[in-house]
Amino acid sequence: MAYEANGKKETRLKHVRVYDQLYRLIQEGVFPAGSQLPSEPVLAGQLSVSRMTLRRALALLQEDHLVKNIRGKGNFICAPSSCTPPFETGRARHPIYSCCTQPFEEVELELRIEPPTEAITQSLGQKSAAVVIADRWYRQGDTVSAYSLSFIPIEVIAGQGLDLNREQELKTFLETAVYSGEYGSACALTYTTTGNFTAVKYVLSHDSAFILVQETIYGRERQILVSSKHYIPVELFEVHLVSGEV
Repeated sequence: MAYEANGKKETRLKHVRVYDQLYRLIQEGVFPAGSQLPSEPVLAGQLSVSRMTLRRALALLQEDHLVKNIRGKGNFICAPSSCTPPFETGRARHPIYSCCTQPFEEVELELRIEPPTEAITQSLGQKSAAVVIADRWYRQGDTVSAYSLSFIPIEVIAGQGLDLNREQELKTFLETAVYSGEYGSACALTYTTTGNFTAVKYVLSHDSAFILVQETIYGRERQILVSSKHYIPVELFEVHLVSGEV
């Protein structure tokens, strides 16, 4: 089991640190809503990173509706009201099990504990002393078909009585317990190109086209228990929507 409590995961990638840096600058108003970011060569130079690293960070910001790229013009900071609200799904259903057409037989899990960044705190809607960050890869033999990234407040871990030294307890909580019918969820579906480099360890698709399901699991008092991002290759994504009584 990969269990790190020191908050210094070796695979903490540079583009994630650049994302955090730009996120803070946006929140602090250095780049106000509606403004245009400097060109990629200029901004990469200001941040002392490569253009590839910057592009990956910008892709994550676009994924979170903080930056919008207008072809031929550049990158612009989104106004808060331009974010698409998630749709309520009522009873929570696991997006990978529900929407990925590729069968899988194993869920590979890695976890670490870190102090929350500003972006994570906002996604959880609450302050937390620390967060458990869980990576999950869904695989069938050597084929990895989907990836999930989840953030869980450490207070939720304690409240659920989960022992992080027992990997299966966290896996059961994330894979089945939160979908048992006791909790509700809100989801937003978007197109993204960040799946392969976000999944880090494995290439999910030879194309860079993914459907991202951003999911929030709520407790009985509407407190956020888990905030997740689920990445499914476009060619493996299928969703069925039912309205009214069946």
